[in-house]
Amino acid sequence: MEATMVLQLAGEGKLKVDDKLSSLLPEMAEHDYVDRADEITVQQLLRHTSGIPDFDESGKFDVFDFTTVYERIDLVKAARTVPRRGDPGQYRYSTTNYVLLEMIIERVTGRDLAGEFQRRLLAPLGMKDTYLATKPSKHIIKGPHGHGYHPDAKGRPRDVDRLNVTPSAVISTAHDVSAFYRALSQGRLVPAELERQLPRPFPNLCGGTVSSASGGLPGISSTTFSTADGRIQFAMAATLKIDNEKATAVGDATAKAAEAVLCPGS
Repeated sequence: MEATMVLQLAGEGKLKVDDKLSSLLPEMAEHDYVDRADEITVQQLLRHTSGIPDFDESGKFDVFDFTTVYERIDLVKAARTVPRRGDPGQYRYSTTNYVLLEMIIERVTGRDLAGEFQRRLLAPLGMKDTYLATKPSKHIIKGPHGHGYHPDAKGRPRDVDRLNVTPSAVISTAHDVSAFYRALSQGRLVPAELERQLPRPFPNLCGGTVSSASGGLPGISSTTFSTADGRIQFAMAATLKIDNEKATAVGDATAKAAEAVLCPGS
C-alpha cells in the first residue's frame, strides 16, 4: 500500500523513482543516518534492493514493550548500527526501506501518513475496516478478531493482538486487503508504466497467471491471491501458535488451497 502511494506521487510528478534518497531526505546523508544515501534510489527502496539493513536486526526493539514510543528516525538510526549486507542493487528484504518511504511520503506531501492512507486508498476503495495504528495500545486491533501467539524474549507465548507498532502499522481484514489488490490489478490505482515498479512476489501459480501478496506479523499470517485481472481472488488469514518451520508449512498449505480454487485443472 505504501509502495502504491509512492508511485501515485511519481505519477503526479512529485518525485521520480530514480530520485536519490539524499535528494528527498537530505538529512540521511548530511548526518550519516543511511550509508550511501547519495546512491540509493526510490526504486531500490521499493524493491528492497537498497542494501540498507533491517532495523530489527539491531536487537534494540521489543514489540512487547508498551511504554516506549518510537519515531521513524529511531528505527533508521538503529539500522545504521547493523553491518551492511550488500551493495545497492542486490535484493535483501529490510523493513527500514519502507520506514524511509513513509518519511518520503510525508516530506513530499506535507501531510501525515495516516491522512494520506485515508485520502488515497481507504476512502476511495471503501476499506472501512482498515486503519493505521500509530501508538502502543492495549487494543491495536479493534472489534472481534482472532488471536495469534508468539514467544517473547523469555520464551513465553504472548498474544500478538497487542504490540508496540510505533511509528505505524496497517491493521486490516482479508476483505479490505482483497479490495486493495483487486483495484491494483485492474489498474485503478497506479498507471501501468509505474505499476511495473511494484515487487510481485510468487507469481508462479497457474502458469504465472496468479499473483499473491502476503502480510502479517509473528503469530498472524494473511495472503491474498489474485488473477491477473483481479476478477477472481482467494484470501486467507490464519492465527498461529507455532514455530517458524510450521508457519512455513501453513503458507505452503495456503498456496495449495489457492491453486485448487484458482487453477483446478493444473
